Amino acid sequence: MEKISSLINYLIGIVLMWFGRHTPQDIAFMVGSGVAVVTMCINVATFFINWYYRRKTYELQQRNVKGLNFEPDR
Repeated sequence: MEKISSLINYLIGIVLMWFGRHTPQDIAFMVGSGVAVVTMCINVATFFINWYYRRKTYELQQRNVKGLNFEPDR
């Protein structure tokens, strides 16, 4: 138990030392940069997902125009 509590105390000390080294502006800049990177990744993923499904929709519409209807009869 003593090993675990010592490890936790050392980790807390390292985190507090890191926070003490940076100004609030530095931390805000790092958080803002992280948010910007995550937002860009989400936007790129959204672009490719939309591209994929629009391409599939276009292919299905082309098949329907040629008379190859894959819809079930009702």
